[in-house]
Amino acid sequence: MKSSDSLWLGRPSRLVLFHGLASSPKEFGFLTHPMRRHGVRLIAPEVPGYSAGLLADGATWRDWVAAAGRCLDELEAESAEPYVLGGLCTGSMLALAVAAQRPRPGLRGFALLSPLFAYNGWALPWWYALRPIAYATGITRFFSMREREPYGLRNERMRQLIRQQMAAGETSLVGPSSVPLTVVRESERLSAHVRTLLPELAYPVQVQHARDDEICRLSSVRRELERVPTGLLSLHVAENSYHMITADNDRHLVADRLSAFMQGLDACILDSVPFAHDISSEFDVAEAATR
Repeated sequence: MKSSDSLWLGRPSRLVLFHGLASSPKEFGFLTHPMRRHGVRLIAPEVPGYSAGLLADGATWRDWVAAAGRCLDELEAESAEPYVLGGLCTGSMLALAVAAQRPRPGLRGFALLSPLFAYNGWALPWWYALRPIAYATGITRFFSMREREPYGLRNERMRQLIRQQMAAGETSLVGPSSVPLTVVRESERLSAHVRTLLPELAYPVQVQHARDDEICRLSSVRRELERVPTGLLSLHVAENSYHMITADNDRHLVADRLSAFMQGLDACILDSVPFAHDISSEFDVAEAATR
């Protein structure tokens, strides 16, 4: 995943984010206007076979990566303007996997929001620990993971909005009411693949993750980030949100940090940027690098 030498100088003004598993671009609805005020155009593609309403039976994580790659090809064909690539939850994994497929001349960095390196948070149902049995016996098609409280949100008003959207049968801003276990399994395979790519990262990476993330523990994120080359990584910890940091109490801070990260890429030469100015907590980053 080497960086390209044929890049525009100047700050990228396009931010391409893939949404979470079987969800929709609604997840970024509260970021669109704040990012626009910062001079950033947020683009959230719908991915055939992966997005809500477009899920394909039997699609594998490799199919998702191929489809997301085609989405990125179309965006690059529209303009050679540089961009930052990222996503929320499984969307972060999808972004890293797509970038590893082939060189992307316009790519300037990664923005990983609540990256799903593992399903091990405190709000997962008790039976989820038994999923290897379902995987081994081939009965995954009979089970689904239902969306449940707290819906990735610490903010009670936002939770009420999710309840209303789900009661109306909508795909909510946190995703569908349930996801087939077969789809969850493919997301785990995607995460396993991405973990092998981390040592090869050669782009600046900003990670934002909630301390109390109920889906993927912050400790897991820190452990995996040990593999990222030093000097390229910044980690920000959201203190007042759960997993859905793009819609929770820290959403404006998320937007501000994304903007600051993109401004830090202004006229910089990749692979030599320390990003010390973009580190919110020396302890957090040091722990990620040394544990």
